[in-house]
Amino acid sequence: MVRTTFVAFVATVTGLAATAIAEPTVVFQDGPGTTQGGIYRAFSSDHGNFETFCLEMGEGMTFDVPFEYTIGTDIKFNGNNTVNPLDSESAFLYTMFREDRIRDILGKPNLPEAALADAVQLALWNIEWDNATNNQDALALIQAAADAIANGEWSGLGLVRVMGVWNPGHVGEQGHGKQDVLVIIPLPSAAGLATAGVLALVAARRRI
Repeated sequence: MVRTTFVAFVATVTGLAATAIAEPTVVFQDGPGTTQGGIYRAFSSDHGNFETFCLEMGEGMTFDVPFEYTIGTDIKFNGNNTVNPLDSESAFLYTMFREDRIRDILGKPNLPEAALADAVQLALWNIEWDNATNNQDALALIQAAADAIANGEWSGLGLVRVMGVWNPGHVGEQGHGKQDVLVIIPLPSAAGLATAGVLALVAARRRI
């Protein structure tokens, strides 16, 4: 079952999109966890409402304020030149989180939400920034991600991307980057897939 956000936000996505801000917008609320990181609850204009995690240690998060965002594959600390490409292990763990499979990986069906949030967040910080942790659940998740890649069960980033968050009106400007988080990009639409299928069929026929 795919995780969804259960807390409604008073500002609708439609309302955010209707503002004068040209770029896609997102608002965050705090969620379970004790690490000063995720779970964050995100309410975005273009990528729906979802739960996510902090990717930048030492970068703060401001709640209930609209920001603009971009989608990419690099983590940019404060939007400057310190760039860290998103790791495949992080993409695996976030995919498992969004598919509600973290408890299955840990073999802990009754793991409290706050403990789950801490384990995932600490694992992500370890993977991306080599931040040491003695949280046994986080260490187990890190090992599970490494095993999935080593066994060929996972590769690349899948549909996971970095949501780069920026002060409104300052996208891409150094010093205006905020906390980067994880996001799932949508699959191609049915119409897009159908078009791709037709094009592939035409190409195949031309080769015959």
